[in-house]
Order: sequence, then C-alpha cells, then structure tokens
Amino acid sequence: MKKLGLALGGGGLRGLAHIGVLQVLRENQVPVSIITGTSAGSVIASLYASGVTPAAMEEIVLQLKPRAYIDFNWLDLLAHVASGGRIPIDGFIKGNKLEKLVFKLTGGRSLKDAGLPLAIIACDINTGQKTVFASQPMKLENDGDILITEALMSRAARASCAIPAVFTPVNRGDMQLVDGGVCEMVPILESRSLGAEYILAVNLGQEAYDQKVRGIIQVVGRSLSILEYETSSLAQDLLADQVVYPSTGDVALDDIAQASYLIRCGRRAMKAQLDELLENLNH
Repeated sequence: MKKLGLALGGGGLRGLAHIGVLQVLRENQVPVSIITGTSAGSVIASLYASGVTPAAMEEIVLQLKPRAYIDFNWLDLLAHVASGGRIPIDGFIKGNKLEKLVFKLTGGRSLKDAGLPLAIIACDINTGQKTVFASQPMKLENDGDILITEALMSRAARASCAIPAVFTPVNRGDMQLVDGGVCEMVPILESRSLGAEYILAVNLGQEAYDQKVRGIIQVVGRSLSILEYETSSLAQDLLADQVVYPSTGDVALDDIAQASYLIRCGRRAMKAQLDELLENLNH
C-alpha cells in the first residue's frame, strides 16, 4: 500500500468534519502515514499525532462548550474604544483557552513527540512568510519559508488558528504568527515533502454560501475564506491525488452544538470516495 499523506484544511468549526474522515479511514484499516494541518486542521492533526483516536475525538467535542475554547479580549477592546482607537487591538479573541485545551488533549506533547510525521502551517504576518512547524527536519518548497521543529504542538496549533483580526497573533521572536490559511489553506506541499506517496486532501471550502454573515468576526472569517481557498487551488490541482469536500454549510465559531452534524458530514464525504482511495493506494 502506498504511503498515505492526509492534508487537513482550515475552516473554523467546520474542521470537526476531519474527525469523520479519520473515523472512516480507521474503521476501514487505512493507515495514515503522514498528517498535515492548517488552522482547524492543525488541531485535529495534533490530536491524531498524539495518539487520540477519532472515536475519542468525537466524545471530547460532544462535551465541549464555547467557553472552553473562546476567550474574548474584553480588556483590550474596552481600552481600544475608550481611547477612540488610539490604543490598537490585535484580535477580539485571545486564544489562550484554545491553546490550553489543545495542550491538555495532546498531553503537553512537543512536535518531536508526534507518533507520525506531522506538519502545521502558520504565517508570519509581518513578512508574509509561510512558517512550518514540523516534527522532523524537512525540505521546504520556497527558500523564504521558515521551519520550526522545537515547539509544543499546542503552540503550533494556536498559531495556525489565529485568524487575522479575530484571534490575537502568536509572538515568536520577531514574528507575529497568524492563521496558516493566509499562506496555504490545505497543506499539500508539506505532505509531499514529508514523503507521502499518495496525498488525500480534505478541503472545507465552499463554492457558494447560503447564509448571510453578521458581525465583524463572521465578516472577516468569510472574507478570508473566499480569498484563501482561491489562492490555494493551484497546489491542490497539481499535487493532491484525491480531494474530499465535506459539505457542511456555514457554521459559526461558537456553534459547537453542530459538532455531531459536522462529523457526519466528514464521514459521508469520505465514505463516498473510499473505494477510489483503496483502489489507488493498492495500485
């Protein structure tokens, strides 16, 4: 069987669909040899690389409440308003709760502790450079890209999930790290660099949106989603061997009540392409 690389794309809470994809692969004894993730995909990739089974992931998320991963940046927001905008605000959500949650679920593991080759994508908003957190040394596609192999999985995932203007960036030296989708929404290049012989990409993008957005967080999220998926299509078209598109519809970041539905969306999409995957992996 060919060495399977699973590339999990970003998409906010829609990333829970990745759990359903992993469940179908596990139930049909399809081994994942390499896993890469961007934004929400980085969280699921980190848990999987830490030994958390897809079934356990579902149990975990079905018990979550929004307050477990969302911590609004009220103090900075109030200071920003009180100063008439003179005091800047970097994001409406601090991201500390999300990082602590991932730290707990991964058992505090570092990248080097990953159970299989792992890569997580972030972006330095100061320079526009793609930043790759990886469990091992690897060749990067562009000379300007940055490789980091010494970090906690939770820190890498926190950086990868930092949607600009929504989450505060993660500071690392001179870098301000934000959502990896700014550079690469579905991390296909890194899967290939880590040695994948067959790349299965899970793309949570949508060609059409059927719900109106409300509030600055949804407006920013929708705007980035449209831009990022358009700019990520080239690598997918050239390098992905197979692409799964879970059809989830729009889901707000705090709508964790949709978790079961999102996981089923991932299961449904993966089941529809399972025969193709098995045939291609074995030939």
